[in-house]
Amino acid sequence: MKTSLGLLEVSGLALAIGAADAMAKAASVSLIDIEKTNGSGWMLIRLTGDVASVQAAISTGAAFAQQHHGLVSSAVLARPADALMAHWQAPQRESIATVPTTLREPAHEVAAERGITEICVPEKVETAAPLTVDMVIGEEPQDTHGEAQPALSVSCNLCLDPACRRHKGEPRFRCIHAAKRGKV
Repeated sequence: MKTSLGLLEVSGLALAIGAADAMAKAASVSLIDIEKTNGSGWMLIRLTGDVASVQAAISTGAAFAQQHHGLVSSAVLARPADALMAHWQAPQRESIATVPTTLREPAHEVAAERGITEICVPEKVETAAPLTVDMVIGEEPQDTHGEAQPALSVSCNLCLDPACRRHKGEPRFRCIHAAKRGKV
């Protein structure tokens, strides 16, 4: 039985993981990879299996992504060429050979012990001023009064507005400025 290749492209990592989970539960398929594509936060989910299983899994994943407004595209290649399958297969990871290693104990040197006949009386030692967090070796303390306040945390990479609740990787329609850019 020849294997087929299924490709599903969605918007956002969280949606890609959810769609991959739904596809794996819907049919007997092997997930090859979830790959980040260039630009727009799109993710490509690749899977293999027999033709019917891959078609069922892709249709389930596409329906899941459509419900969450993140479907970009989907494709099923029923019997791809061997060269194409070799290109899309997961990269072979090199296994690290487990060579039994033996830990050698460090050679113990016998130190000559000598008796201490004098009794040391500790002298008063002047201590320097206590170190603070601002002090670094080789640098002088910096004046923090003239510095600007740190920038607010921006989570939306589309509008860069700190008030926007959208996070990087989420669908574009969640951005509060989505209507200003036109239809997404």
